[in-house]
Amino acid sequence: MRALAQDEERVAFWRRHTVGGVVLCVVLPAIVALHTWASPTGPNDALVLALAAAIAVPSPLLLLVPVERLVRDPRGRLFFDAWEAVGIALIILFAVLDGGVSSPYSLFLFVLLAHAALAYPPVGVALAGSIIVTGYLTMAVLTGAPLTEFVLVVVLALVVTTATCAFASANHVRVYERTAAYAHELATLAERDGLTGTLNHRAFHERLELEARRATADHPLSLLIVDIDQFKTVNDTYGHPAGDGVLTLVAGVLTGLTRPGDSAGRLGGDEFALLLPGTGSEDAAAVAERLRQRVRTVASAYGATVSVGSATVGSPDARGLHAAADAAAYRAKRGGRDRVVSATETTADQLTGCPAVSGS
Repeated sequence: MRALAQDEERVAFWRRHTVGGVVLCVVLPAIVALHTWASPTGPNDALVLALAAAIAVPSPLLLLVPVERLVRDPRGRLFFDAWEAVGIALIILFAVLDGGVSSPYSLFLFVLLAHAALAYPPVGVALAGSIIVTGYLTMAVLTGAPLTEFVLVVVLALVVTTATCAFASANHVRVYERTAAYAHELATLAERDGLTGTLNHRAFHERLELEARRATADHPLSLLIVDIDQFKTVNDTYGHPAGDGVLTLVAGVLTGLTRPGDSAGRLGGDEFALLLPGTGSEDAAAVAERLRQRVRTVASAYGATVSVGSATVGSPDARGLHAAADAAAYRAKRGGRDRVVSATETTADQLTGCPAVSGS
């Protein structure tokens, strides 16, 4: 059993669908009440009116249902399945009270099929249609109605409508999946660097701002700024395709060091960054050293190395964190390249003169 929604757009769809269902729960009983009031000829008119009011009046309370939680939970679809089944049963009950298979209320069954086709997958629509056809035939048997030509036509019409709605549902699902995949691809392209596949400048800084807001003393945030040493020399000596290869190698090392929740990005040119949530300064320095050593190994054919600046904050200070890590990377390059320099934990007003506590 799969959840009904995996993304925000689908969740929003189910919110709208729920509103539509509530509207039907009010409008259809209102039509029944209006019809009964306009032509009070049946023996069950009082019961029909009471039942219509009992459904329509409390139905708006369904708007309080936590739709988002239900549609993200695989078991949440049971609520909507039950709602659909209760709706079918109530329409059949109205038809029984109004005279059976010949009641115009039977036409509401087609409305429920259309409503199901707008949201359910083909299998769900076919199941709803089967229940409706079975319920209509059961009503005919219980009320003693003969299987006249009229009843058979209604049954066949319900079967054809079910098939049509199931086809429409399948078409809708296919279009939605293709559109969702296309949207996901566009979103990925919009936040990824085309050459290295890491986060681009904008996306990385958005992630930095988000993680910085969560930073605390117990959940520190570390940032590594990575500069490729003498990158212009690599391009001049081996050519720009080789330079692109070095960029790709460095990005691969960065990606290989990421844990779930970490973020690797290319800030521009030959500058990369690695964001490490929940990581203290010592652990960040250790990651930076592994990064430096791996790059030296994998890019040895080009003689490429990296200078890494590391910084850590324990408070929401994205700008200060970036400035401290950037300053540490600068000191690493000025100190001879192919080394790691770590800044002490810092805040925005302590950026200048941050001492290096480790280097290699």
